[in-house]
Order: sequence, then C-alpha cells, then structure tokens
Amino acid sequence: MGKLIAIYRGSDGRHRAGPPVRDDRFVPVIEWMRANGELGNPWLVPLKFTPDRDAAEDVKGSLYLAARYYCSCGFRNCTRKYPNIAGEKNPGGGCPEGGQRIGCHAHIVRHNNHVRVEFRFFDKRESMRQVVATYGPDPSAWPYNPWARKIKEG
Repeated sequence: MGKLIAIYRGSDGRHRAGPPVRDDRFVPVIEWMRANGELGNPWLVPLKFTPDRDAAEDVKGSLYLAARYYCSCGFRNCTRKYPNIAGEKNPGGGCPEGGQRIGCHAHIVRHNNHVRVEFRFFDKRESMRQVVATYGPDPSAWPYNPWARKIKEG
C-alpha cells in the first residue's frame, strides 16, 4: 500500500493534497501571550468572533494553524524546514536559532449559553521535558509515542 496523503480545504475552498494552508490571524495573540507569560493558561475567545458553531470551528482551526507554523525566530518557514524531531541535518531537533515552538489545545465550550472557544498555547519543548520527567526517557512507556510505527492488526 502506498503512502496516505491527507486532503485539506484550500483558501479558495477547493480540496487540495498536502499540509493545511497557513493561517496567521492569531499570531499576534501568540506573541502577546509569550511576551506576558501567559503560555499554559486557558483563555476564551471573545463572543464577537464566535457568534455560532461554524464560526467557532473556524476560530478553533485558525488557532491550531497559527500555533502549528509559529516559531519565535521569525523565519516564516522554520517549522517546515526544521522539524522538531532530531535528524541528520538538524541533530538538536527544532529551530537551529533557538526559537520557541508553540502548540495549542482548543475546544468548543458553552459559556453562559454562548458558543465559545477555550484555548491555551504551550511551549512544545517544555511539554516534551514534562513528558520525559513524568514517564521517563523511554518513548515506549509514554501514553502517546509520536515516533512509533503503527502496527496493523490482521
């Protein structure tokens, strides 16, 4: 069987193969949270951005995409060129400039009978250190191993 390629909706509304389209609408929010020490704290998106469920889904996706492609070094394609996993070209893994990579947890909630998006941004390097401190350095003991091969049962 060949490699599976995910299909994403492009900015023009048509389906395309490959990674999702970059969305930088919430990058200023990430930068504000980094500057003010708010990484890891939960926040709610204001009501004017989430009038209904569809708008909330759009905001949630935008939050994820802003974090996915963000690196504090400022190089626009840093996360595409330098993956977080160490390899031959980048033995340390992550940004060679020491930039901070950001992850996002977001989910849609009901707050005072309104649809809202609750989110938090976190430092990917710190979260990996926390997993290693909690479960040990052996990835097979982690609750989720991102590098494990998926074994088909059959």
